[in-house]
This record gives sequence, structure tokens and C-alpha cells, in this order.
Amino acid sequence: MRPVAFVRDRVNKHSVRALTAAFEKWFPERDYKVLTPEEVFSSADKSSLALVSYATGAAPYYRNFAERLKELRPDINTACGGPHPSARTAEALSLFHAVCEGEGEISIKDIVERADDSSVSGLIKGVRVENLDDFNVFPRRMISLGPIEIIRGCPSRCAYCQTPQLFPGRLRMRSPEVAAEEIKFALSRKGFADARFIAPDASSYYYDKGVNIDAIEKFLTTVRGVLGGRGKLFFGTFPSELDPAGVTGELADLLVKYCDNKIIVLGLQSASERMKKAMTRRSGLEDTEKAIGLLLGKGFEIIIDLIFGLPYEDEESYNETYKFIERWRGRVTIHAHPFDPLPGSRWENETPTKVPERLIKLVRSLEGIGRVFGRTEKRDAAKACAKG
Repeated sequence: MRPVAFVRDRVNKHSVRALTAAFEKWFPERDYKVLTPEEVFSSADKSSLALVSYATGAAPYYRNFAERLKELRPDINTACGGPHPSARTAEALSLFHAVCEGEGEISIKDIVERADDSSVSGLIKGVRVENLDDFNVFPRRMISLGPIEIIRGCPSRCAYCQTPQLFPGRLRMRSPEVAAEEIKFALSRKGFADARFIAPDASSYYYDKGVNIDAIEKFLTTVRGVLGGRGKLFFGTFPSELDPAGVTGELADLLVKYCDNKIIVLGLQSASERMKKAMTRRSGLEDTEKAIGLLLGKGFEIIIDLIFGLPYEDEESYNETYKFIERWRGRVTIHAHPFDPLPGSRWENETPTKVPERLIKLVRSLEGIGRVFGRTEKRDAAKACAKG
């Protein structure tokens, strides 16, 4: 059997957590290592199978990593997966021996068994996980705690996003009972204090032609019951958000009653109705402003996600975003994102538009009152990957 090493950096740690938990399900008696990219060159056992997962922002870093690995450690068999390799399989196959296209929890069993027989190579079609409850969130044989994925997929089909293509079809949920069991396990380990959740839109939990308030309340009461006074419960905030169309008075009341977070993240992306239709966002500007007013009235602080440089923007659409920021200046915080044409998204081949200097100056002016973070231009993710 080949020694197995998972390559973990600061960016892909959630993916590696899910993959190591799946590995333990399929190979309960088998050891494995979790290494930083740099540790692979010196700490990986001879003839190891190195498993890599990365998103588009980290692609340049892992291109260099793969080329160096071929030169310095040709004995290592490599397989990769994740959002970028799934969308750019030919590119990934030129760098790694094997590529998993799609979800990896089930396919990892086939990958490891192929590597044991001789070596793994070529394109491997990922197998869709129909029930998230079939897999642990946290691996049991190593300490790797963090947010819990409760929704896979998204009811929206936003043109700039990879999620609709990476996880197509119906939404899949993790049940309240299984999430509670994972939290019980995490509480038995040092370092777990906050129950946070991964969801493209937390209000779509067990979505049923609209917000399913009963399902959300059952989830929150179940988790709250497990946490007791030993931890805090965060919902509708980082690393998830709420679609403004899903924010109702009932939902706001549940958040006040059960949750510890005082911050809610809402996805707006652009204040232009024309742009929202172009990107097929579920919620409009009216939905967003209604949600802001409702949540501010409940005592929450609001973070608004905005994407700068979207394709098809023009003077009028940028002016609408300008007016939105001015209208809510000092009352909400802007999280600025640059448009990045992501492989696999519907806008993968589109070119970013130039953001007017007037709008950039307005966003920067919010720094003085602590009402903006992020950036309007693209950042380099390679440094974060290198640190592991």
C-alpha cells in the first residue's frame, strides 16, 4: 500500500478536512499524513500518494508546486481535485498524474485503491454525494476543527459563481441531528468554541419553494441544545451569508433568539437591477434594502458583499451602486470583492470592466469610519498557500 499524504494550506483546509474524514470512512485502520506543500518535498514517504485540492486563486501556486514535485520527487504519485481542476481538467492533467472532476468523498476510495495497485492516472469522474450525513465533518484521528458544511449547492445560478456548475442539481443538506453529533465530537476536543456553518445561502436550509422556517428553527434549537453554555452559535454570517430574498421577520426573530452573532452578511454584488438580471441573482435591490432595514431594527450589524468590475457594467449601473453606498453610508459595512472570471462559471470568459475612479474613492473613504474591508482589485492567493 502506498503511504498517503494530504496537502493542506490555509486556503484549502476545509476541503482537506472533508477528504480526510472520507478517507477514514473507507480506510478506518490506515494511517495518513497531512503536510504543507513545502513539507511534501522533505516529509512525504517514498512512493507516497499526494492528494491536492485547490481553487482558482491558488492555481498558479500549485502549478509551480507540481512542476517542482516532478523534478525533486518523481517517486510521488499525485492526484488533484477541487474547483479549479474540475473546471480545467486538461490543464490539471498536464501537472498531476490524476484529476478528480467533481466531488471527492466517494471517489477518493477508487483513487487510493488504484494507486495501491500500481499508480493512479488520468481523469476520474467524481461521484455525487447524495446524502451529506453519510460522511463525518471532522476526521476522528487528527485534530481538524472548523465550520460545518450544512448545504451543498445553491438555489441561485449566479453567472460569476462556480458553485452552480460544481454542485448542480438539488440542494443537499446535513441534518440537525448529524450536525449536533459533529459538534458534540468537536466539543470533546480542545480549541472548539464557535459553531459556524458553510452554506452559500444559510436561508436556503431545506429550501422548499421558499424559506423553510420550521427546518431552520429545528436546526438552531438542536444545535443550541448541544452547545449549551460551552460554545457560541453563528448563523447567516461568515463563512456563509444570507440571500436578502430569504430574510423575513420570522427568520430575524430566530436569529435573535438562538444565535450569538451580531453580524449578518448579505449578498448584494451590484445595486443595479439590470446587472442583477444579467447575473441571475435571486434577490433585487428592494429585497436587499428591506432586509437591511429589518435586520438593523433587530440590532444586527450588516456586511454587504459587492463585486467591483463585473462584466457589462456601465456608467449607469456603477452610479446605482454609488448611490446605494451613499444611502447606507455609516450604517452598513461594505465587503469589496474584485470580479475574477472563474473557470466553470458562466462568466468565465468575460473581461472585467474598469471601475470608475469616483466609485473607488467613495469606497476608500469608508476606511476612515471602519465601514469597508476587502479590495476592489484582484489579490494574490499564492502567499497564503505557501504558508500552509
